[in-house]
Amino acid sequence: MLKTIPALSILLALTALGVTLTVAQQPVGQLAFVTDRDGNAEVYVVNADGTGLKRLTQAPGDDLEPVWAPDGKALAFTSDRDGNQEIYLMVADGSGQKNITRNPAADCYPCWAPDGTRLAFASDRVDDSEVFACNRDGSGVTAISRSPAWDSLPQWSPAGDLIAFLTDRDQNQEIMVCRADGSGTANVTRHEAWDGDPRFSPDGRMLLFRSHRDGNINLYVAELAMARLWNLSQNQVWNEEGDWSPDGKKVVYASSPQGNREVVVADLATGGKANLSNHSANDWAPRWSPDGRAIAFLSDRSGETRLYVMNADGSGVREVGSGPVMDSPPAWRPPPPAKTGG
Repeated sequence: MLKTIPALSILLALTALGVTLTVAQQPVGQLAFVTDRDGNAEVYVVNADGTGLKRLTQAPGDDLEPVWAPDGKALAFTSDRDGNQEIYLMVADGSGQKNITRNPAADCYPCWAPDGTRLAFASDRVDDSEVFACNRDGSGVTAISRSPAWDSLPQWSPAGDLIAFLTDRDQNQEIMVCRADGSGTANVTRHEAWDGDPRFSPDGRMLLFRSHRDGNINLYVAELAMARLWNLSQNQVWNEEGDWSPDGKKVVYASSPQGNREVVVADLATGGKANLSNHSANDWAPRWSPDGRAIAFLSDRSGETRLYVMNADGSGVREVGSGPVMDSPPAWRPPPPAKTGG
């Protein structure tokens, strides 16, 4: 009869001999994404290691744009299941789905306030698209942008004091920033070219965006306090879908240096850049994990758009969505708030 030796005993013995074991760490976390594999757009979740695939929505309409509440306990999303686009909330397991906007107009692009008490969203309930905010139960709706022009795609700052949004009020697409109550609106980009996709840095001091001002699409960083802009990607190709690392020291984005799209990382301090995906297919829509150890992205390397996760250095690429997904960035679930007190 063979004798089983406990793994801990083996590990202790090897350690005593000076042997160091390197164990590959699996990515942790959960991702929400959208797929039409069931015939219409639905919201799914999956663990970062590819396990735990679960369909959260099962409505006849299209369910899109899932965004996690800051505490990771709920998801907001856009759905047209009632005949027009509305903002819905659901518990993280898919239960308790509720229409919180309840308006005959189109409501879309939900974005959480960092404290989780309110959401910003875009709506055409006043004839043109404007940015509104409401409490998480849908009450207390207030107009944020208040302009006869098109205003949309709000992004809340990490401190909750500012909201960035897109506008065409200056006859081209610009990025505006205002206080959370809609006052003090300022044009951050100030250029006749098209600017879009604003994303606040983790400390809220900078705003990442993409711009056509150089004849192609480059990623720019705006330092808000100094009103200074600088070109981050600095090339003559297509650059888009930037996302900050959790520590704010790097930006990951999609770029097309060889004609196909690749996932590239840029170091803000050194300006150095590295191709992380390095594949002949198209790789795009990268998103950092909350712990900074992994990056989720979309790729058509299998012949159709699928969801992948890789380590932050580009190693360990794995397909995790178990099927086709729609062309919208995945959303990492935030970790639960740290416990305080005894």
